[in-house]
Amino acid sequence: MNGGQQADILRFKGELSDLKKLSMERLVEIADHVGSTVAKKVKMNQIRRFLDGARKVEAELKSREKFDAVKDQIVLLRPKLAYAAGRNQDVKELAEILDTAVKSAAQTEENFMKFLRFMEGIIAYHRFHGGKD
Repeated sequence: MNGGQQADILRFKGELSDLKKLSMERLVEIADHVGSTVAKKVKMNQIRRFLDGARKVEAELKSREKFDAVKDQIVLLRPKLAYAAGRNQDVKELAEILDTAVKSAAQTEENFMKFLRFMEGIIAYHRFHGGKD
């Protein structure tokens, strides 16, 4: 990882630490940058596996669960990221960015929904930029 990429990660982590303050436009810009950065290193199914975990939480929210009832499940997405990054160094950069977003997603339901849109954006831009299957 070069100095420019490290600076981007730090900037994105700062912005993603409070998802409620981020406009959807800026969230999409970050997703585009992250998707293009990890496209050649990270496989689609590695990102999808993580999104699937977040989707399970979303399904519970839709089945009339209160946000407080699923908050711990959101927090527990963080160790899944750490495990993936530990198994494959190529995932580390993505995990660093997503870890910050997960912390914010666990604060409110609105933040969690923004986090899901962010993950979907990363996957879309990963594919757009020729990401690995």
